[in-house]
Amino acid sequence: MKTSQTIDNEIDHISRIREKLITAVKIQLHTGLAGFDSPESFGVYRSSGGKPLGTVGRVFEPANLSLFLDSVVHSVQECCSDTLDLTKLDYKEYKDGQKVSFEIPSQQFEVKSKLVGDVHQTKIQFFTGFDGLTKTSLTFSSLRLVCLNGAKNWKSDISLSFKNTIGNIGKIAYFGDQISKVLTEQVEYKNLLNSLASKQVSQSQVDTFLLKLLGYNQKSYKELTTRKRNILDKINQSVAIEERQLGMTPYTLLQGITRYTTHELAGGDKDLLMFDTPAKLNQEAHVHALALLN
Repeated sequence: MKTSQTIDNEIDHISRIREKLITAVKIQLHTGLAGFDSPESFGVYRSSGGKPLGTVGRVFEPANLSLFLDSVVHSVQECCSDTLDLTKLDYKEYKDGQKVSFEIPSQQFEVKSKLVGDVHQTKIQFFTGFDGLTKTSLTFSSLRLVCLNGAKNWKSDISLSFKNTIGNIGKIAYFGDQISKVLTEQVEYKNLLNSLASKQVSQSQVDTFLLKLLGYNQKSYKELTTRKRNILDKINQSVAIEERQLGMTPYTLLQGITRYTTHELAGGDKDLLMFDTPAKLNQEAHVHALALLN
């Protein structure tokens, strides 16, 4: 049972978040030239003006972030207020506001690897965007605390995903069932990582993993371009760091890739880690690491 002080803290925290939210407007774009018909193209802007957040079509409807926030809060309160702390809810803007999310820490777990204290912190993420490309979605990401390697949901079929159109506005009303599904997926993820950490792999399997992931590997090193050699060298260095602590397992390979994407490829840039090449490489690394269990 929550105390009145806890409830007041939640209300105050959510009010502070609400003050930060983007209020988006959709404005039709015109050529301004006589004799030229304008296409049904619209710019999405902050209500305060400035650069467009995206160029969209007629059916796109910018998310009302205040209503989105209400839906997130109500869903958490109804389905899992005992496990998710609304005072830890955070609002993030990515790509200069083109993409946004509400994020809340969820489960923390320790992987049974050779490294004592190999703890991961997960968080649930409610994404939407104003760029015409980002769907409203619910997923989770994991941060390995010992080295701050980050990765989004390893599955391609995330729990909830739909386009921001007029017809889909009502879909943000309640996320409770989807939140429960994500929490279950996090348990599955923990079990997956434990399985990866318990299996030894050979150098041949390492080479195959890198070949499938990158399209090239050590055996063709001399024929590679300088750029590809540099990529392979940095990945091997990242894997070697993990191997010293973990031995050589599929989990080692996966963490070697997430170390590379987080610290080398993304350079700590959360935009890149969440949405660009580093995110795609992380997801593919999960797929190929899983294949080593068979």
